[in-house]
Amino acid sequence: MLVIENLTAGYAKTAVVNDVTITLEAGTVTALLGRNGVGKTTFLRAIFGLCDIHGGRLSIDGKELPAGKAEVPARHGMTLLPDDRGVFPTLTIDENLRLAQRKSYSPPIDVRQLFPLLVERSQQPAGQLSGGQKQQVGIARAILAGERFIAIDELSQGLQPSLAQATLEALRVIASTGVGVLFVEQGPRYPLAYADRIIGMVKGHFVLDRSGEELRTDPAAVTDLLVVS
Repeated sequence: MLVIENLTAGYAKTAVVNDVTITLEAGTVTALLGRNGVGKTTFLRAIFGLCDIHGGRLSIDGKELPAGKAEVPARHGMTLLPDDRGVFPTLTIDENLRLAQRKSYSPPIDVRQLFPLLVERSQQPAGQLSGGQKQQVGIARAILAGERFIAIDELSQGLQPSLAQATLEALRVIASTGVGVLFVEQGPRYPLAYADRIIGMVKGHFVLDRSGEELRTDPAAVTDLLVVS
């Protein structure tokens, strides 16, 4: 369980996320929705110690995550796939995966079955891949490293729909073992189809927090958010 209390974060003196409080439950797939520039990426970066924390407190399973120490979430089995795909371009796909694999943890999903590319091009440097192919490697790395919590920024970026759907189905299987999953999207399609919980952000604040089941019967609440924000 990841607890975020009164979090204000940004860059230098500029706050992008303002006084947000939320608990992200283990075993739950949560989608974070919002238009460009509302603070979604900064929120993720704040969780993982990658931007300036102006106030608030973060903890996982009761253990505090100190501000500005990106190595601490990793030690706790938390992983972030950033919007730049988070791969090592000079290393092969196999080397990227080996570096990500967390000792003594085997995810319930075989990433090489999920993404056949990982086998077909295992010895190719990741820097030679297309954007969508790098996204597959990055998601695979996140699955291998995320023993307790996985966060993915712009999950469907560069993925063909069938791969995006397969990825979300895999993440639901992973969540069923007790791993918390948080993914960011700009559009409602995948959150409405796969998320247990959907959060909407506008101008650094959460303005929507409802179950996916509830919003599937009231999708206008999501689409309206994306239009007016």
